[in-house]
Amino acid sequence: MAASNGYNPVSVLLHWFTVLWFCIMWPAGVLIGNWQDAPDFVYDLHVTVGVCGAAFIVFRIFNRVGRGFAAANPDHAGWERFLARLVQWVFLIALTLAILTGLLKAFMGGGSQYFLWGSELPRLGRLGDLADPVSAVHALCSFVLIVAVVLHVGGALKHSLLQNDGTLMRILKPSTPGK
Repeated sequence: MAASNGYNPVSVLLHWFTVLWFCIMWPAGVLIGNWQDAPDFVYDLHVTVGVCGAAFIVFRIFNRVGRGFAAANPDHAGWERFLARLVQWVFLIALTLAILTGLLKAFMGGGSQYFLWGSELPRLGRLGDLADPVSAVHALCSFVLIVAVVLHVGGALKHSLLQNDGTLMRILKPSTPGK
């Protein structure tokens, strides 16, 4: 596989930042959603990482849409190339909606939201009748993202462990030029 079929250093950095961000946000969100009396620390962690990381994730989304995706490996089956591209688009759409709804909940939700260091987020208004639909979309995006992660990681492991075709190296070793 040619080096130009990989990702540039900025894209690789943004990918791994998003992985770290998601590894904090998703478990904290699941705890909040399933544990009625979740400790304040969990809420504050979710809000802090969500709000502070949102700008990087939004930049990543615009960067990816603007640069496009690296070319698919022509040696992969057509269904694999299709599924890989579909999962990439699902990531972008679900991340966008999760961030938008999360920010709406944080800045316009019903209760006070705090950063880890104790500062309260400013209120920019109220969601009112939209609170439940916004929360539902946020929860749906969380579910869609975890399904996409499982497919994405599963595909990467399949190509890395079973086929040893260099697919995983595209995101581990930046290429120049790259997408």
